[in-house]
Formats: sequence, C-alpha cells, structure tokens
Amino acid sequence: MKKLFLVVLFLCSCKSIVYEDVNPVIQPNTNLLPAMDSIVDINNLESTYSSGSYSAFANNVGAGYGANNFAGWLQTTAINGTNYKDARVNDVINIFSKEVKENITNPYGKKKGYIVLRLGYRANEYAGEYLLPSLLTLGIINFTGFPAGKVTQSLEVEVEILNKNKELIKRYTETVYNSNYIAMYWGYNEESIHRKNAADNIKQALEKIRLKIDSDANEISKKLN
Repeated sequence: MKKLFLVVLFLCSCKSIVYEDVNPVIQPNTNLLPAMDSIVDINNLESTYSSGSYSAFANNVGAGYGANNFAGWLQTTAINGTNYKDARVNDVINIFSKEVKENITNPYGKKKGYIVLRLGYRANEYAGEYLLPSLLTLGIINFTGFPAGKVTQSLEVEVEILNKNKELIKRYTETVYNSNYIAMYWGYNEESIHRKNAADNIKQALEKIRLKIDSDANEISKKLN
C-alpha cells in the first residue's frame, strides 16, 4: 500500500503534457510554397512508435499426434498484438499537418503537389547517474525534486516534396536529439516523458527543415508549376 501511495503521488506531482508541447509554433515562412497535400505513412509511424503490444503463448496440449500431451508442446504458438494506441502517432500527424498548412505552404488554392513525412532511426538513452542516489535514500531525495532519471531520444526525420505527378523535387533529412527528466514538480513521469521527447524531436526537426524549404522556396515553386 505504501509503495502504491508513493507511485500515485509521484505520478500526480509531475508535469503534464500541455497544448504547447504537442503543437508547433505558428511562424510562417517568408516564402510560402503553393498549397500542397501533407502525407504520412501510418505504418511507418506505428513502427517507429510502438502502438502497445502484448505477448502470449498458446500450446495445444493433447491436440494432434494422437492426443499425446508431450507432443502438444511441440505445437506451442507465440501470439503478439496491439492493445492500445500510442498518442505519439497522432502528435506527429498533428504537428506535421499544422507545419505544412500554417508555416510552409499557402493553404488556399489548387494543390500543386505533396509533402511527405517519414521517420527513420529512433533511439532512447537512459542516464543512470540518478538511480543510485534515489535508491540509497529510498526515494526520499526525489520528493525534493531530485531527478529519478533522464531520457534522451534521437530521431531521424525525412521530408520529401513531390510534384502533382509524384516526382521527387527535394528531399530533406534531419537527425535531432532531445532530453527530458523524470522528476517530481518540474519533470515528467515515466509515461509522459517519452511523449514529450517525441514531440520535441519532431518539432525541432521540422523547424530546421522548414527553414531550408524557405531558402529553396523559389526553386521549388517553379518546379511545382
């Protein structure tokens, strides 16, 4: 009961994800591209951010091989599946869509092409230097705001610009790194820290790519027409 109380207190005392965390800053480029469709590959996003999974084993004891119980173990089947949706998938779609409509293109008029988002390599690194002090003080130090952990996420983001015939015009790639802390009062809990890192990653990468698109806007617009 005491352990459960501490866990609940820790979860309730951490920062929550707010609107600004999962939405881009609206700051339109100086040179906007013509209206374009934004496209994401859902399979790519769900492969990058696991949508939650479960594992199970089913063995057919007494089935087959003459209803031999031992032989049934030879028919053991591993089962994997999805049991919940990952909010990070929707966050990426939302941030990318708003970047395209608000910051990169003129949303009005006939669509001249496509902007396609793909995510590449992603990795999480956990800093272990906060674990020992937390264990030695039985978590008491964490009630003062001392971090229980730090998570750094790296992400590769690719954006392609295609004309209306789906011919490639430009490709941009950025690899970004963002860190956040697991901590009471000012940090995040174990669950929300990964969502915060993911949102920071995609926002940072798209901002860098947006500025590159701004520099190439005249060239791109000519090839879209």
